[in-house]
Amino acid sequence: MEYILKVSPKGQVTFPKKLREVLEVKDRIEVEIKDRKAIVRKPESVTDDLAGCFKKYTLKKKFTANEDVEKAVEITAHEIAEKDN
Repeated sequence: MEYILKVSPKGQVTFPKKLREVLEVKDRIEVEIKDRKAIVRKPESVTDDLAGCFKKYTLKKKFTANEDVEKAVEITAHEIAEKDN
């Protein structure tokens, strides 16, 4: 399967609906560039996709689920250390 996408003068690309459906993409994609070739794939889940338990750790920046788990553990450890003192 091959798709040709047009780039607007502003650098924007529109992914056709069929391509979004094939990739199962709702609102974002990941593009990796190697040797002047682009590899498009579905990104890792981000905290916006998870239940509210991590939302307070995400701030306004989007993190991958793994990054959020690490950050949550770091913050929780810090909170526990403060309570113990």
